[in-house]
Amino acid sequence: MWAMVAHLSGALVACLGWVPPLAVFSGRKDRSPFTREHAAEALNFQITLLIPYALSWIVYIVLALMAPQVSWIGSVLIALVWALSIVFGVLAAVRANKGGRYRYPVSLRLVK
Repeated sequence: MWAMVAHLSGALVACLGWVPPLAVFSGRKDRSPFTREHAAEALNFQITLLIPYALSWIVYIVLALMAPQVSWIGSVLIALVWALSIVFGVLAAVRANKGGRYRYPVSLRLVK
């Protein structure tokens, strides 16, 4: 159950998606190797997503200041990153629920 929480909560919290997997990783890492592995994987993915989130916000702010009529492009980029977070989070949660392992396709491996 906690492995699913680590994967799905990141999709619900958007830009702060790394906080719930960090809490699960910190609180449950010594109790179950399975939960530790999934929480670390979710945390790595959410930390990786901080890069496109930050770039999207920068695009949004710069466009809002320089060309307000096209600032919606930044909003679309933020929504796309969030949508990717949801899709991959659901895929990972389903795999965790079935007892399998899941590796995100694009993720920096910072937490082991």
